[in-house]
Amino acid sequence: MGRGRHNVALAVGIVLLLLAGLGRVGYTTEGVLADIPAPPSADRVVFASDPLPEHPAPALFDVEATVTWDRDDVWVAVVDQAEYNRCQDAPASSYFGICTSNDLNAVAMGTPDQAEGGMQWTVSEGVYWAGYGTVGAPADGTLDLEWTVHAQLDGAPTALLLLVAAGLIVFGRPRFGHSTSS
Repeated sequence: MGRGRHNVALAVGIVLLLLAGLGRVGYTTEGVLADIPAPPSADRVVFASDPLPEHPAPALFDVEATVTWDRDDVWVAVVDQAEYNRCQDAPASSYFGICTSNDLNAVAMGTPDQAEGGMQWTVSEGVYWAGYGTVGAPADGTLDLEWTVHAQLDGAPTALLLLVAAGLIVFGRPRFGHSTSS
């Protein structure tokens, strides 16, 4: 009966060790948002109709997002809920200089010269909105955005998994040379 517990502990320890390793490697997903209408006014931010998905477990996972776009006259930004509200209440013209590329309090911002290499954003807890605008007079046409999101297990949960896995593996390891009296 005792040997069965050791085998289970060893198996669970190995599974936790694999989970810790795979969690640190992480998972990547990507997508494309095509044919987004060009911004209607010069340098004024235009926001998506819905906020970005919220980070489900910031204490467990590190999440990094990268966005690239296909136009050299466009900037992109990510703002928090407070900045989004400020811009929604601001006059709709960039003439006032409110919520433009020079005024926007963005948590991440990509300038037109970063379009090919991309803008990176470390996702944190909270509600965030994606926005974009043009440099100078708006041009007709559309915008295509490509995004990549990479999530990986944070350091503290990885260390905990490794510690528990090591304990279970040591407890469940085969013991040679020990015999029990019959």
